[in-house]
Amino acid sequence: MGGISMKGNRIKNSHWHDYEGNDPCFFKTNQKLHFDKTEIDGYRVASLSFSKDDYERLVYQDPIGCKGFNQVTIGLVIRGNDIDEINYKIGFYDENNSCLDVRFQNIASEIKPTFKRICVTYPIPSHTHSVKVGWEFKGIVTGVTIFHPSVDLY
Repeated sequence: MGGISMKGNRIKNSHWHDYEGNDPCFFKTNQKLHFDKTEIDGYRVASLSFSKDDYERLVYQDPIGCKGFNQVTIGLVIRGNDIDEINYKIGFYDENNSCLDVRFQNIASEIKPTFKRICVTYPIPSHTHSVKVGWEFKGIVTGVTIFHPSVDLY
């Protein structure tokens, strides 16, 4: 009953210490997100500010195997103000790497000026072999700071 429980972050380099070019290893951005030298609890922080409508993304590039699991939880530790839209986005893929479904949730209304872990949980559709995750920043973002991205399977 239920599924296999697998506590623990499935994201490699969630501390953002290892780099390839301008982005941390395993991640891709549009180069607007600034990865600071500041660390909190051993995790580097990243910051972003748009003064006009704009777009940035933080995409985890490795597919995460999820066969046999029922739910996936995506999270970030985040703080900010005056944010139009921040979407937690996930794609579900079958064993042939064909996209079965894409879902996203705007969590901007949950963000406060103090750091808080914000998570979103999605049910894993049947026949899903792997997931791909990312975070989108859209519109005006007066200021946001993030760290410790996570993906947990249940």
